[in-house]
Formats: sequence, structure tokens, C-alpha cells
Amino acid sequence: MIAEIKGKISSTGSNLSERLEDKLTGDFFGALRYIPFNKATKNILLNTNILREDFSYVLEVINALDIDYWDSNIRFWPYDSLGELDVLLEFEDIIIGIEVKLYSGLSSNDDVDNSDCDCVMESNHQLSRESRILKKKIAGTNKSALLIFIAPEYTCYPICKEAYERNIIEDNVILGYLSWEEILVALEKIVNTEKLNKYEELIIKDFIVLLKRKGLERFKSFDFECQNINRELWFQFNTKKNIDIDFISFNQDITMEGYYEFR
Repeated sequence: MIAEIKGKISSTGSNLSERLEDKLTGDFFGALRYIPFNKATKNILLNTNILREDFSYVLEVINALDIDYWDSNIRFWPYDSLGELDVLLEFEDIIIGIEVKLYSGLSSNDDVDNSDCDCVMESNHQLSRESRILKKKIAGTNKSALLIFIAPEYTCYPICKEAYERNIIEDNVILGYLSWEEILVALEKIVNTEKLNKYEELIIKDFIVLLKRKGLERFKSFDFECQNINRELWFQFNTKKNIDIDFISFNQDITMEGYYEFR
């Protein structure tokens, strides 16, 4: 709904396949606005991984936020000449920019690398441009600026690590990453630990089902047929052997879209 209101999805939905990330962004953060910030969103943001350990203090700034109604603190796809953050959260002591990815990669990149020189060349890398957006927003203030990259686990860390090592993120902007898999774990914890009313619980549980349906669930454990495992024992797991198929001696013509069974 939010994505369509903001014009990211056409009124007929004709471009929906190209805007799945925008739809997920609007659905997820749009619905979280209906739940007090302290009950859900703050707990999710606190799972953000910070690239530099000495910047982890920013999580303490987030933890200190004490807000219930927070619709006035969130903006979707705010325009800037440098680009468009998916979500912008503005609070008294911190500004948080969020870039959301699901199936696609970064919208822009280049070969700029400032890791081995004193000069600072501006990069067209999407996260680099977004860090410059945040830098402008905190200019003349004492606010912290945090840029969070949300994506599936297998792309989340590598993309942020590369941007950090290339030294293309503004010095006064903190870069962090948060995978959808971690968000799913956080949502499950919120359901079990937070005092949610039945409406808030319904929203969170719907998101849990949605993320699992999108295949964003971490592997948790093997399903053993025994209850007690002695830690001093070792276990061996046997798998089926690979089957070699000899096509050389196969004397039948292969036709396109045909069906063949090998015994």
C-alpha cells in the first residue's frame, strides 16, 4: 500500500514484478508503524551489525530511544539529488537511512578505491552516495548518522565489507548491515518476549510467515530421531552415493522435451 501511495508501484500493478523490494519495504516498515517503536522496530534495529567496533556506540543511541507513536519519524523514499534512500528515520539524536534489497543488487557501482591513498574520491557506489545524503542531513548538528543495508544474508555482509574496505563511505556516517534472516529471528523473539496486544501480535506473525515464504529462514538444526545426545560421542552421516550415467553407450535418439527414465 505504501509503495503504491508513493508511486513506486503503478495503480494497475503492471510494474509490480520490478518493484518487489519497494513493495516489501512499504509492507514491512509501513505496518511496523502501527506498533509502538519500543515494542518492535527498536528491537529489530538493535540487531544491526556495525562494520567498525568503535562505532558500535550507535546501538546504545538506538537503545536509548523511548518512543511509542513514531509515524512522524519515518519517511519513505525521500527525494535527494544524490539518490533515494528507501527509508529515513529521524530522531532527536540520530538519523538512520535504510537501503533495502531482496533479489536485485546495487543500482550503481564503480571502481573507486580510497583504501590506499589520502585522497578521497567520490564514488558512484549506491551506499557511498547514500552516505553523502546522510552527511548532508546531519551537517551542523550533533546527531549520529547510521546507514543500514538490509538484504539476504549471502549478499548483505560482502557488499558492506567491500564498501567499507574501499573507504568510500563518509567518515561521519556509520555503516551497518542487517540480514532478512536476522530480522526473522528478531521477529520470532519479539512475539515470545514482548507484551503485544492481539493486533500487534497478528502483524508480527504475518511478517514471520511472509519472510519464511520468501525463503529467508536460517537453517536451525538437524532433525534427529533420538532425544538425548551424549556430547562425548561422535556421529557419522551417510548420504546416497552419486550415480554415474553412461551416455556413450546410450543408443537412443534424444528428442527435445522428451521424458527419459534411467534405472
